Amino acid sequence: MFIVIVGCGRTGSLLAGKLSRSGNEVVVIEQNSDSFALLPVDFSGFEIEGDAAESDVLIEGKIESADLLIVSTGNDQINYLVSQMARVNFDVPRIMVRTIDPSVEKMYEKEERFEIFS
Repeated sequence: MFIVIVGCGRTGSLLAGKLSRSGNEVVVIEQNSDSFALLPVDFSGFEIEGDAAESDVLIEGKIESADLLIVSTGNDQINYLVSQMARVNFDVPRIMVRTIDPSVEKMYEKEERFEIFS
């Protein structure tokens, strides 16, 4: 499975490591390159430094080929924007989105493709 993860904090780096070890092809997009240090030493995927709210950064991460997008930044607005871009512009079939504020989950209710986690 080809998986793109946006956000390389504690959650994103943990998921990237587990998914990479499970044999998935993983790309991690993160704006702060220092955060890549959180990835486990056995991470075998790709790291892209950039703002995932910019289409060209998502394209560099091959978002159009993703089977799954996991959006796990610490910012609900960025997570919503990136998840909508992935759905509308790149037709990603499955999108998991981290929410910080539980009230934000309502924004995703009508979208069948979105799976919410916190």
